[in-house]
Amino acid sequence: MAERRSIASIPLVCPSCRASVTCPQAGDVECGHCRARFAQKDGILRLVSGANATPGFDPHYFPLLSQVEKEHFWFVVRREVILDALTRTVPDLRSRPLFDIGCGSGGLLAFLSEAGVPVAGACDAYLEGLQLARERIDLPFFLVDEGRLPPLGPGQPMIGMFDVLEHIDDDQGTLDWVASVLEPGGALVLTVPAHPFLFDETDEIAHHRRRYRRRELREKLEKAGLQTQLISHFMATLVPMLVVRRWLGRRLRGGRQAVMERRSAELSIVPVLNDLLRTILRLERYWLRMLPLPFGSSLVAIATRPAER
Repeated sequence: MAERRSIASIPLVCPSCRASVTCPQAGDVECGHCRARFAQKDGILRLVSGANATPGFDPHYFPLLSQVEKEHFWFVVRREVILDALTRTVPDLRSRPLFDIGCGSGGLLAFLSEAGVPVAGACDAYLEGLQLARERIDLPFFLVDEGRLPPLGPGQPMIGMFDVLEHIDDDQGTLDWVASVLEPGGALVLTVPAHPFLFDETDEIAHHRRRYRRRELREKLEKAGLQTQLISHFMATLVPMLVVRRWLGRRLRGGRQAVMERRSAELSIVPVLNDLLRTILRLERYWLRMLPLPFGSSLVAIATRPAER
């Protein structure tokens, strides 16, 4: 397991005035510029200004996610694909602590830390998720405003956004900001849902703003000034299943309740089917080690800020 890092080692800014702030290991934090105070309670620093925004997630799913993500095929395969991508693409991975934006209930963070990836800390806009994450891994955690850029300062070695970007209205502005706070040579690793033709009511229930084409994601990363080191689809086996499921959903309809039931069904663990899909999808990793997959229900990308000359 990677060594725990101090909260004082994470470059942070005040969410109210964006001035740099220094955090003690324990206790409240005061901004030296605007004098705003932020409470630190139960290991979570509340770096919030009180701004309101359109919800990006439904927090009632957090308890369910924390129960299923250890065994559910989708979460298992996703975290293995992410770890493989990091190991293959970031040569100095062991010296690049990851800060996770939108960590949810912390299952992926705990897995990466146990695998030896250094983890600096994490933030989320939902206290429910952060409280579950704290039970899994001992890290600096931050509650942040929804719909606003996280209060991270420049000099971040590596940032993770795992199925987060699709929840954000201004995704290009967010990528521009990520590029600005990464240190020279710093890396962004992210996953997003793929194929806009799969977008339907279940995406809306999940508060997705969009699904991505591979070329579109690459162009957005490069527009932000980042150099794409890896970009590939994964979860290819799921695409035909999702096409049929989406088609049936559009034919049968049934209102919001039916859509929510389909969403919950996607998160349920069906023992034999779950094992079968996990085995099949794991085979994709061998292909990904050689070539990017041309299609799949998700995309994984790693992009870096150019090193200073």
